[in-house]
Amino acid sequence: MTCPPSADVPAGGGRGRRQSGQTLVLGAVCMAALMGMAALSVDIGAAYFQKTKLQTVADSAAVAGASELQYGDVATGAQRAAALNSFTDGSNGDTLTVNNPPLSGPHSGNAQYVEVIATQSQPTYFLKVFGIHTVNIHARAVGYLGAGPGCVYALDPSASGAVTLNGTFNVHLQCAMYVDSKASQALLANGSGAVSAKSVGVVGGYLANGPVSITPTPVGGMIPLSDPLAYLAPPSTAGSCTSPTVINGSGTFTINAGVYCSTLIINGSPNVIVNPGTYVFKNGIIMNGTPRLTGSGVTFYNAGGGLTLNGSGSSNLSAPTTGPYAGILVFQSRSDSSQLTINGSTSSVFNGAVYSPDARIVDNGSGTASAYSLLIGDTITINGSDTLNDNYSSLPAGSPIKAALLVE
Repeated sequence: MTCPPSADVPAGGGRGRRQSGQTLVLGAVCMAALMGMAALSVDIGAAYFQKTKLQTVADSAAVAGASELQYGDVATGAQRAAALNSFTDGSNGDTLTVNNPPLSGPHSGNAQYVEVIATQSQPTYFLKVFGIHTVNIHARAVGYLGAGPGCVYALDPSASGAVTLNGTFNVHLQCAMYVDSKASQALLANGSGAVSAKSVGVVGGYLANGPVSITPTPVGGMIPLSDPLAYLAPPSTAGSCTSPTVINGSGTFTINAGVYCSTLIINGSPNVIVNPGTYVFKNGIIMNGTPRLTGSGVTFYNAGGGLTLNGSGSSNLSAPTTGPYAGILVFQSRSDSSQLTINGSTSSVFNGAVYSPDARIVDNGSGTASAYSLLIGDTITINGSDTLNDNYSSLPAGSPIKAALLVE
């Protein structure tokens, strides 16, 4: 806006006085307009700055809320994350609205998503002159609990050789490996062989004894990760005892879901049909020989006593695709430190997660045919060759290991 230049006022005469009065009026109008523009620019700048901060609040709250989907604590998780950014719902005019499922946008009505709307009353500066004392600022974000990138997690915080690779190994991971140990040799490779993965993260360090190739190079100094399956509640161990508990020979046998009070012992080379359901073993499983195990929709819960899972070339076991243990093939009690051993062959199919957070998992080769495999243990030893795939197409909810992501 251009304001009129000042004009000399002639001495005497009504016309001069009228021109002077007009100039003063125009000047006043011009000054008011300039002040309004200045006020608008200052307050808009302040509002934009606050909007940026508010978006950070909404983003972090949406991700935190999504990460709590499996625990049923979505709103509390979102509010906790907002508070870490100095934003408290109901305080100083701040409002945090958490919707699960979202009420708007492309993911409206989908319970796998969390919508967060942060609203803040921002005081104005110059606009107060025009009677505008506050403006409301809004920020919106949507979080989603998607498939996590990892399939090998060693949870021990200090063990040397938390992940150990022995022999002439050839390990292919279509996913990431994470080692929580801070030891200087947290990841230890002995012998000769190769490891390939999407990424390898280690809190501590790694050591290769022999001609070993690890691709990509492990990244040390990783921040420790929490147990990715901590949300799983163990099944009840109550109930009447299921039989049989001893299988011998080479015939065909069928076992059913239930509570096995005594150690389940399988000897020889029987064909064992494993019906769907959750199997609770109070005293573990021992398999001698080369049994053939076949079953889908199966979860083995080992409450104590150790577990050895053998499978010949025709063994085929798959975890449930839905329900609380979707994707979980073996779940060992969090208070059982007995070693969990898996022996397979090149064509064995073990679709599912093997989860033993307080014990060492020893994987002596479970083949390449499984669509997806996950190892989550206190420590993990892999002997020989193995491939862990990440095809979760059979699971409607994807991998049982989740990662919270920002999608809107």
